[in-house]
Amino acid sequence: MRKTVKYLPAAFIVITAILFLGFKKNISLEGLQTYKTPHFTIYYEELSPQTLKDIEQKLETSYPDLQSFFGLKDNDNSRVIVYKSVERFQRAYLGVFLSYAFGDWAAGAAYEDMVLLTSPENPGQEQTYESILDIAVHEYIHTLIYQVNQNPDIWLDEGVATYLAEQPSNLSGLPAPTFEQMQSQSQGEFAENNGYAWGYAYVDYLVTTYGAEKVVDLITTNDYERCLGKSQLAVYEEWMSHMGSK
Repeated sequence: MRKTVKYLPAAFIVITAILFLGFKKNISLEGLQTYKTPHFTIYYEELSPQTLKDIEQKLETSYPDLQSFFGLKDNDNSRVIVYKSVERFQRAYLGVFLSYAFGDWAAGAAYEDMVLLTSPENPGQEQTYESILDIAVHEYIHTLIYQVNQNPDIWLDEGVATYLAEQPSNLSGLPAPTFEQMQSQSQGEFAENNGYAWGYAYVDYLVTTYGAEKVVDLITTNDYERCLGKSQLAVYEEWMSHMGSK
């Protein structure tokens, strides 16, 4: 018994270190090649010249409209890190342990002011070359949202990113989220409730009904009463009525 107690602190330190390192992000620019565009610096492991051009065109083409939507001044030198495989991306962003829990669909992310991306040349089983380019824009939008609110409502955060990146989904047969489900801040619950598909439709309705400026105010404050003059529940009920009439 005494030996067991004696070794408990050492065991605790070892387990803690394993867990910390296993879940710790491993984002580093060291050793990466660089490619500069007018508003982005792309850091990459292995990419062909054509793929670099395609990423540049996708991001730079979207850039003016995104800046205008958020009312931001030019954001020069935004950083994009492109990993050569889904596995490399997930280990960098999620850490070793969590990387085993996600499928190939998780191929991009935003971390503060950086876009992290799987190479379009090696997109895995769930994505394509073109969808990775769309993800690059989607994740860049998250970095812009981060500038106005570092803890936005997930339905607005993902909804705006999906809407502006032009990633609509077929809602046929998908159950609409309840108001209670839309209060959840869990990424897992959001995905389970078809949040990406319905988030696009929600933001599309908000922009069409209230305008982009009001939606950006809403992202910034999370205050429906102040920004739209009515409660979130009232807006939800209006949206459901609108969707039911289509």
